[in-house]
Amino acid sequence: MYKLFFSFTLLMIAATTSVAQNVEIKLNAPAKVNARQQFNVELSTNSQDIRLATPSFNGMRVLGSSQGYESRYYNGVQTSSFKVTFVVIADKPGKYTIPAVKGSLGGNIYQSNSVTIEVVEAGPNEDVYIDVTANKTEAYIGEQIVLTASLYSRYNLEGLEDAVYPNPNGFWAKDLPNSSNKRLEVVTKNGVSYLFGVLQKKLLFPQKTGTLTVEPYSLTCIIKGFGFPRVTAVSKPKNFKIKPLPVEGKPEDFGGAVGSYEVSISTDNTEVKLDEPVTLKITVTGSGNFQLFEAPKIDLPTALEKFEPKVNEDVKVTEKGQTGSKTYTVVAIARQSGEFKLQPVQFHYFDPASKTYKTAKSKELTITISGERTQSFTSGIVRPGTEVEDLGTDIRFIKQNGVQFVSGEYKFFNSFKFWMFFAFLIVLFGVALIVRQQQIKNNANVIGMKNRLAGKTSRKRLKLAETYIQQNKKDEFYAEVLNALWGYLSDKLAIPRAELSRDNVQEKLTDKQIDSAVVQKFIDTLDTCEFEHYAPESAAHPLNEVYAMAAEAIEQMETSIKA
Repeated sequence: MYKLFFSFTLLMIAATTSVAQNVEIKLNAPAKVNARQQFNVELSTNSQDIRLATPSFNGMRVLGSSQGYESRYYNGVQTSSFKVTFVVIADKPGKYTIPAVKGSLGGNIYQSNSVTIEVVEAGPNEDVYIDVTANKTEAYIGEQIVLTASLYSRYNLEGLEDAVYPNPNGFWAKDLPNSSNKRLEVVTKNGVSYLFGVLQKKLLFPQKTGTLTVEPYSLTCIIKGFGFPRVTAVSKPKNFKIKPLPVEGKPEDFGGAVGSYEVSISTDNTEVKLDEPVTLKITVTGSGNFQLFEAPKIDLPTALEKFEPKVNEDVKVTEKGQTGSKTYTVVAIARQSGEFKLQPVQFHYFDPASKTYKTAKSKELTITISGERTQSFTSGIVRPGTEVEDLGTDIRFIKQNGVQFVSGEYKFFNSFKFWMFFAFLIVLFGVALIVRQQQIKNNANVIGMKNRLAGKTSRKRLKLAETYIQQNKKDEFYAEVLNALWGYLSDKLAIPRAELSRDNVQEKLTDKQIDSAVVQKFIDTLDTCEFEHYAPESAAHPLNEVYAMAAEAIEQMETSIKA
């Protein structure tokens, strides 16, 4: 009996050792997914004690993560597995590769498989989708287009999140106020009942010709029910054919107005006195691209000296387009007596309805200027566009008794005080020059300054992380430690944070001939922090221990770089 028990014990030890030696790390992800649709990537291992690096999701976004641990007996042998599930989304179609994930245990390095995911443009979903419509898909440049994005769902929805509304490229765009109606109502489409709501309405004015595309809208719908599953709703790209304005019949002073317009002119007073102001208002009313056209040409007689016009817009955006008025207020000064006719103001525009250029004209105005100019110095002024008026008194009498200049008794120039002040200025200039040169020398190389202060800056960040230990704020702690580690590398190696990666960090440190053990310890510390950051409930590494690892890694790296 004893021998049988001993043999069974040896068998159990051998089986356990065998399992411990056969450490496995696996990456699992779908081979094909839709763009802008969430999917799961699973990282699993059969070892509870292994230290795993965080997967690199090149070009994809991680929305969240969760973890799980399982232990079971099978045929008298205990097996365990640890799994982290990442919720991932890819915004653009293409092929994405998640490289192999490394793990370390007992001085040995293990690695998982790599996975390649093909992301394709989302196909139509008849249950939940976004429909983008427009009042026209073919238009002239500058012609207004009303775009509407609507949500259709056959499910009851708990909420919406992760909305992506595109910025129309090649268009001048303006949102229709109060157009969004996310309170869903029941509608019937193609014989099927849907919950329907308007997500957005925009007014578009194309700014270039050719085929212009409004990229897909997308958002995540939270379905009511057990577990609140999420479904991504995506629209199709919306294409528009934009035509150039015709050359035939185009006026020389055409200012880019497209739509339908009228023009009027008014004044506050048709009878003014010499040198008094008169206010003219030229108003363009109608429907079209108010923000994009130039002011009409305003020709006034030379008797009126005009100033730059003040522009005021009163425009409303509705589902029928943009309507309203644009007023140009011109202040002019009466400079010459008489009765003067103001020619009608002409405003040229292109009418898409008739596909022709049209000209709107204002009425004719008459301004009467009364009064005579008194003899004064201003009578000798000649204004642009006026003829020289012979007044018979152009040359005035020159006084023979000139102005007398009296010399003061005290002369500052060339005095003792003058030379003392001059010497003081020279000394002051020299001191300022020395100080400025020293500042330039110290601050010219911003990269060098960051390099010198990298260690000090990282220690300040770690000091902040230490306060989160006392408050037991794990997320904030790991975020600040990672900020200290990556920030140190960015400042020390002169690599922008957006371009930092393990590969270029190792390459740079190798070029600096840093000890490989120091480099590996720094990378391991990064891996530990990133993994714990994604798996916040893990208690594998106490916060104090991670803090000490990070501080030691930075100090060792600082010492090695300075050596």
